[in-house]
Amino acid sequence: MSAGPAPVAVAPRVAIAIVNWRNAADTIACLESLQHLADPDVAVIVCENGSGDGSAEKLAAWAAGPLAQSGRTFRMLSDSDLNNAAPDHYLTIIASQRNLGFAGGNNLCISLALADRGIEAVWLLNNDTEVLPDSLSALRARMAEDPRMGICGSTLVYHHDKTTVQAVAGRYDIARGAGGEIGQGATLATLPSRAEVEAQMSYPPGASMLASRRFIDAVGLMEESYFLYFEEIDWTLRGKPEFTVGWAPGSVVFHKEGGSIGTNARGRPSDLSLYYNLVNRLRVAKRFQPGAVPANIARLCAIAAKYGLKGDMRGVRIVLHALGDFLAGRYRTGAWLSASRAPTPSKGKS
Repeated sequence: MSAGPAPVAVAPRVAIAIVNWRNAADTIACLESLQHLADPDVAVIVCENGSGDGSAEKLAAWAAGPLAQSGRTFRMLSDSDLNNAAPDHYLTIIASQRNLGFAGGNNLCISLALADRGIEAVWLLNNDTEVLPDSLSALRARMAEDPRMGICGSTLVYHHDKTTVQAVAGRYDIARGAGGEIGQGATLATLPSRAEVEAQMSYPPGASMLASRRFIDAVGLMEESYFLYFEEIDWTLRGKPEFTVGWAPGSVVFHKEGGSIGTNARGRPSDLSLYYNLVNRLRVAKRFQPGAVPANIARLCAIAAKYGLKGDMRGVRIVLHALGDFLAGRYRTGAWLSASRAPTPSKGKS
């Protein structure tokens, strides 16, 4: 069967950054959905984040098969090859030797993307998402309306229920150490207005956000010491007051939520998710509002008590791990909670 005419080569103006960790099947599904984008001027960069499970080989096999049959080119790079590299193929797969976390994996993609001076923005996209043909064009159109906008987010819709919204933006109060997802549970027909959402949003959903080159050049890369969670809040706060954040209602992205880390919105977060969510809310408070640290610590103690009342003693131990590591200035990386005994934590940025 004919693969059809090869796509016309267009100089990329947007790079798409995707991080894979032990979930090649979802990443390939995401890449396949990107083949139908209305935007031809894109370069896709995947960081294979040290999975060690054959993910890199699976991604390369897909790229050499279905992708190559469409006429699009790809190449595989190791993280040591990036110094003089540029995104000069439709798809670049970076095979990292270790798990760098969400920010670290994305930063490899962003750094490679911005080596091409023609790249005007980077679309950070979770590997457990699938997009519509106009998902990116809607983001670009919204950002073009406001020259002060540094990051623009999408409308996340549950992949398992394509009528229900997961989130359109995030709201976070550092003083209370608490937040929530704006729009969760709505339908596409009952979304709040864009003005209403943007007036209260603290940050865009990290699963799909378009960051301008001007924003990245001014603010810098994502903060890697968090490893997982709160990176987009940190990024957004570092950009204020020069840059605003926005929402593109028409940029619909289907999200499988937590495919790589084993968590979702319908039960207690996974151990990995819970630990990084808790320890990083303390780190954000320390960095941006130090006076709120005691209230945040009190909130963690209340969470530990809640798990204790439920008989979830593992949950209690994870909360205490998070609190102890923060107070000791320890930084962990990876899924160390899965081990029966945690390794000695490494020092990170304060």
